[in-house]
Amino acid sequence: MTETITEKVHDPIHRSSYSFRRQGENLWVDTWLEDGGHLPEHFHPSLEEHWEALEGTVRVKLAGTWRDLVPEDGPVLVARNVRHELKNTSGQQIHARAQVIPAGRLEDFLTETARAAQEGLYNSRNLPTSWRGAVWAANLAQRFRDETVVCSPPPAVQRIVTPLVARFAR
Repeated sequence: MTETITEKVHDPIHRSSYSFRRQGENLWVDTWLEDGGHLPEHFHPSLEEHWEALEGTVRVKLAGTWRDLVPEDGPVLVARNVRHELKNTSGQQIHARAQVIPAGRLEDFLTETARAAQEGLYNSRNLPTSWRGAVWAANLAQRFRDETVVCSPPPAVQRIVTPLVARFAR
């Protein structure tokens, strides 16, 4: 079983940092959320996640219902296609971890979105801040649509707008 641990990647828009560790076909994602940090609502059509709080209290929304997740709770299953989001309202940094089954390309997705956040290509509502940002977002949505779908803008709008932006970008 091969393990590869990466350096932390920081997303200043969502006030989150990630570290990745591959274990066989699966991926462990350590996530640190600053106070006010937020992973916007999204779902994974082909990935399953098992989230757990390691330090602090994580607010987790699963299928429309918010709950607090603390270390004593252990892992919580986020099944495929279940909308979920995480946020930190604790007043201090929290540390959570997800086991992703299978790993898919989630590490690539999170690394690329963090880089784009550092470049200011989108805002906290996941909306592009420029034409360059719109082209990037459309390309990202197309490439990762089978694994990770963000819910803002709504997926139905994305299915209409994304191909149009891609066509005009050529």
